[in-house]
Amino acid sequence: MTMGLIGERTKLAIDIGDHWEGSKQNQHMKVWLGGKDITSVDDVVYLPTFYNNLKKDIEKLESYTYRDTDNDPSDAALFNHFEMTDAAQHRILALDLTTMSARCYYVYSRKSSYIIFSYWDERHEPRSEVGKVFHVDIEKEEIVTILHEALQNISTEWY
Repeated sequence: MTMGLIGERTKLAIDIGDHWEGSKQNQHMKVWLGGKDITSVDDVVYLPTFYNNLKKDIEKLESYTYRDTDNDPSDAALFNHFEMTDAAQHRILALDLTTMSARCYYVYSRKSSYIIFSYWDERHEPRSEVGKVFHVDIEKEEIVTILHEALQNISTEWY
């Protein structure tokens, strides 16, 4: 069962592919953010982990209040701040640790709503993107809608 693309690659999208080699627990999933593939190195996810982390992200986005970031100097400085302070409440799209080749943080302020992310995996191509911080303007409701739709279209028959 292949669902296909949910969302827009230029903002946020999850491309649900085929199960991996007939496995019920592993499936190809591509995650796109700002037109960039953040599953660039490995796109086979372990479904129970992926599914549960999607649920956690939705709950987090619907319930958490985010820090006012209007005074932060730049995306890179804010990303570094989140990395240094283990800002778990801002961290999203950590859907499967073996497949996600970028770390992503959701940022909300009175003026804007966006995700900043940076590739950490040295195997990512082009290598020039590794360590750079990217910015994608996206509303919280749009993120929740895409994650919810993906959740509804992922098999839960793992065993």
